[in-house]
Amino acid sequence: MAGSNDRTSERTAPGAGAVPAAAAPERTALAFWIAAVAILAARAASAFLPTTHLWSLGLARFLGPVWGWLTWTLAGAALVPTLARAAAPALARLGDALARARVASTLACMALAFLLAWALPDRVRFVGDFLLRQGTVEEAEKPSVIFPQALPLDVLIHYRLPLALAQAGLADANRAGRLLGALEAALLAALALAFARALGRRGVSAAVTAALVFFGGYLGMFTGYSKAFGELVLVTVAMGAAGVAVMRSDPDRVPGPALLALGIAVALGVALHRSALALAPALAFVWAWWLPRAGERWRQPVTIAAIAIPVATVAFLLPRIVADVRRWDVVHFAPAEVRARGGPFNSALADGRPLDLLNLVLLFSPLALAAPFALAWLRPVGGRRAELLFLGLLAAPLMLAAPFIHPAQGLFRDWDDFAATGAALALVVAWLAGAALEAAPARAWMGVGLVALAAASSLQWLAAQSDFARGLERVRAFVGEPPTRTPAERAKTWDYLGIVAYRAERWGDAATAFAHSAETGPSERIMLEWGMSVTNTGDLTGAADIYRRMLERFPDAALGWLGLAAVSSRLADAAPPGPMQSQWVAESRRAAHRLLALQPQHPDAVRLLEYLWSRYGAESDSSRR
Repeated sequence: MAGSNDRTSERTAPGAGAVPAAAAPERTALAFWIAAVAILAARAASAFLPTTHLWSLGLARFLGPVWGWLTWTLAGAALVPTLARAAAPALARLGDALARARVASTLACMALAFLLAWALPDRVRFVGDFLLRQGTVEEAEKPSVIFPQALPLDVLIHYRLPLALAQAGLADANRAGRLLGALEAALLAALALAFARALGRRGVSAAVTAALVFFGGYLGMFTGYSKAFGELVLVTVAMGAAGVAVMRSDPDRVPGPALLALGIAVALGVALHRSALALAPALAFVWAWWLPRAGERWRQPVTIAAIAIPVATVAFLLPRIVADVRRWDVVHFAPAEVRARGGPFNSALADGRPLDLLNLVLLFSPLALAAPFALAWLRPVGGRRAELLFLGLLAAPLMLAAPFIHPAQGLFRDWDDFAATGAALALVVAWLAGAALEAAPARAWMGVGLVALAAASSLQWLAAQSDFARGLERVRAFVGEPPTRTPAERAKTWDYLGIVAYRAERWGDAATAFAHSAETGPSERIMLEWGMSVTNTGDLTGAADIYRRMLERFPDAALGWLGLAAVSSRLADAAPPGPMQSQWVAESRRAAHRLLALQPQHPDAVRLLEYLWSRYGAESDSSRR
């Protein structure tokens, strides 16, 4: 820690560093510590409130005592000044080791990150398109049909590679996704360390910087979910580390590896997902900052390659991206409910969205609550100001767009859409917290609590996704407790609960869930699965009624006619001879004929009509009608 005092004096010297006022770093460190205490208290309070207003904090309700309260207790202990001061020297030694023993510490952290992600797989599979993406690999469906907007690199990583592993008998779809995610979690750990090292952090500051980047809610993207948003987190953190490395490089040398890494990161991001175009302003800023200082050095091959790679990638993919945005992204920026409210600006903060957006911030980087104070008090100068501006530009486009993005399944479920935004925000928070602790060595003990709070928050989130039964309780609470969610959110959440129950053959739960889903989102598939679930409960009369309601809304639904024909036949078989039996026979025959009109020679319809003829005789004219 002696070195920290030297660096502090350098940074407070006129024009040399990040903090012109001696008191500002101490006040900033205190602000982060107070934010950590407030978040910990809110987590405890939320555990006893039957509401999902603060769904990112109230996880202890849906966790066992170890994950729910032991992690909370340890984080609380780390925030106690006496205990934190005792632990601070060990954290400082760890930070110095991370900064100094680069290869050994990086490999150790990567191994631990891999084991963490592998040990806590996402068993709830509720986030985003988890079920759809995994099912595409399991059924070997064509990705161009299921998710045609996916870019080539996304398809390669999340479809072709796991499909090849599955077909080779090496791993099923879920295990392939978990393996890829664990490897990417290890890469995230390496990138978090690279960011702290690029900043030249040591001691507690280094440990805090790396921990606040690694332990974000976006770590849950690496536990089995196969979608490009996970890689976009890595691209964002890689950009942060590479951009800082360029801006802190020796002015007399070309930072070739950092420049090349920066360009490759943007190219990979754009090849993965169209939203990565939001990284372009930050890339342009680094080039605008460095090129005037480069002189003739920009002509070197590594520099030209670092520029050419992202430019060529964007130029090649831009027509496809523009077409995809125009065709597919309207549903995210201007769905029907947005148009009904008068447009995107009227809808950006409507229906409780401000609180859900706050939940996203608390999920990804809970200590961001202190960032406004840190930005007001810490006034970096010179290169450090440009460095912070670069990180701000990395986060700003994504954060400014967030209020106008309306995911089809709501922010609670489609939080993956904002994972890269959370990573960019975490880079800013880590920069600010680390800078404050570096410049205020007397407050270094506060870093112990910041690391513990970030780790506990992230671990609870992983545990909530890994516990299937408790995770389902959390999903049910979302639609069963205040606040009342939008019709689309309720319909899609109940649909998920119905699918899960149906796969587990819990027919009663499936029927209840699909019934709730059909109340606000009566699609053909949902009503069909509702009818099938009720059929499997043995309530054939209720199933017949559901099929009739379905066919009133979707008269060309072939499977609906087949369901009605089959159920009516079974009801006829169970009824005593008489008018009621004749009624069910007639309805079964009418439904079978309607199916044949839609799909001539349908084998099930033909077999059913033959059975009815053999058991109940010839059809009457009224039956055919």
